[in-house]
Formats: sequence, structure tokens, C-alpha cells
Amino acid sequence: MNPSNPDRCRLDHLVICARDLAQGVEWFGDLSGVQLPIGGQHPLMATHNHLTALSDDSFLEVIAIDPDAPAPAFSAGQQRWFSLDNGAHQAQLEIAPRLTTWVVATRNLDAALAALRKLGLNPGEPVEQTRGDMRWRLSLQNDGSLACDGVFPILIEWPEGVNPVSRMQDQNVRLEALHLSHPDFERIEAGLRILGIAELATIEEGTASIRADFSVGNQSFSVNS
Repeated sequence: MNPSNPDRCRLDHLVICARDLAQGVEWFGDLSGVQLPIGGQHPLMATHNHLTALSDDSFLEVIAIDPDAPAPAFSAGQQRWFSLDNGAHQAQLEIAPRLTTWVVATRNLDAALAALRKLGLNPGEPVEQTRGDMRWRLSLQNDGSLACDGVFPILIEWPEGVNPVSRMQDQNVRLEALHLSHPDFERIEAGLRILGIAELATIEEGTASIRADFSVGNQSFSVNS
């Protein structure tokens, strides 16, 4: 596989983290007028989510720690994905949900990660996850941290022929633009070019941040990290 082939990589989804799902769903509803449907549970991480389609093959996720799930059987030093166990991140989520990171789909996760490591980018190691009857592999750091403060995307590999969006409601929420900022913006931009997705986002030098601009019908709104 050539991971720079744009046919091989695409936007998969945006990740909004919340203190709890009730907070996240209410917050997004106030912004958009949309009530996000229930997604499911992630038993390996003890998290759960609500989901909505953004297009035929991309979606938005609001995710939080599941207080009713059994504690995950982590090894020493392991933490939940998306920095959900990080104290500083949790303090931010007490104030409001935030756009924590984004996820890009690839058909060959191992090859894509190898190409990115040559640039000094490390989105993590391949880990298998589940939600209900769905399975996938994605790049995760053992301690739950995110590459470039979440500005560089996590990579995901779905089984051939699987499109999770086919099971989701389309509530007419559309991603209009994705804006990235980071002190190491040139390295991030080079990584996006290798994946063939540089056109998915604008990027500039500055404090680490992500902003997504959305529309729902004639209404526009933005979500920030």
C-alpha cells in the first residue's frame, strides 16, 4: 500500500469528548438543534457514545466515560483513549465538551503508521476495539495521550466492506471546514500529505487547537478544542 494515495485515506469521524453523555448531548443540541442518537458501548475502554452521520462515510461522535461499565482491565500505565483519564482534560470537560481530536480511515493501518514514524509522528500502536458486533483497529497510545495534542488525527482501519455510517441516522449535520493550529504545524502538514488528506483541513502555526465548522440546513455553528 502507498499510504499517500488519497483513495486509501479519508475522514472517518470527529471526536467530541464530554464529562458525561448527558452533558455532551445537551451541549451539542443547544448548538445545533439536533438530538444525537445513541451509539453504543466500548467494553474494552468503559466508554459509550452518541453518533450522527456527517456524510455517506463520515460521522460525528460524542463520547464519555461510562459510569455503569465495569472498570477496564488495563495493564500498568494504560488509560482510556482520547485522554479521557487525563486530569487536565477532565478539568476542561467539567467546563464544557470539546472537540478533542479527529480520526482518519486507512486501508492499511500498519503501513500508514510506518510512513508517519519516518516523519517523527507517532499516533500510537494498532489496537483492536469493539462496539456491539462491530470491530475495528485504530492507533492508540498506551497512556491515552494524543499525537500533537490531538491536532494530528488518530488512524482507523475498518474491515473490508464495513461502513459504520450505514447504521447511523442522517440528521443533515454537515462538516463545512476543519481548521488546525499547532506550533509544529509543518510536520503535521507533511503527515497529512503522506496520508493524501492535506485538503481536509487548513493548518497554521499557533497554539494547539482544532475548530470544526458545521451546518444544519441554513444554520451554522462551530465546535472548538
